[in-house]
Amino acid sequence: MANTATMAPDRSACEPLIDDGRLAERAASGDRAAFAQLVRQHQEGVARIARRLLGWDTEVEDVVQEVFVAMLRHLPEFRGDCRLGTWLYRITVNECRRRRRGRLLRLRCWWGARVTADGEGGAERTALRKEAGTRVRAAVAALPHREREVVVLRYLEGLAVADVGEVLGLSRNAVDVRLCRARDRLRRSLAGLMED
Repeated sequence: MANTATMAPDRSACEPLIDDGRLAERAASGDRAAFAQLVRQHQEGVARIARRLLGWDTEVEDVVQEVFVAMLRHLPEFRGDCRLGTWLYRITVNECRRRRRGRLLRLRCWWGARVTADGEGGAERTALRKEAGTRVRAAVAALPHREREVVVLRYLEGLAVADVGEVLGLSRNAVDVRLCRARDRLRRSLAGLMED
């Protein structure tokens, strides 16, 4: 489980360039350039969430499109009670849930592995890191979807527990319980991973 910290995304690439609140107000009143800027600022994060929750790439573009269509449709109703990014994550999670309900097959893989050698261990170290990454992804993919959602949002996307609760419509306590259960399952399924 210690290796999951290395999988955290580079948050600097996701930082908004222009204030979301101002852009949302302009986009809600019909400013196409403001809407396009919001899409540019949040598209990568929405796609990353969808890819991690669904586990396959074939539908990610469709999910991203649906999320931004929903944003355009419901932007006039956005009251600003939460950050726009949090609101978009909630829409993304709901769209992924909708698509997952229609799926009969279990996930076969999680997201594409990116294993890079650090130059000090050669091929053996790279192979071990790749194997560990594969085991972690498989363990996360095997979690029940409710636990997988909190793990993806908390540990892979780096959201605060309160933000995870806001995205999923859960209390802080419910998020903590799901995280605890997920960590216990992951600890059992990844037992021995770090013993070498």
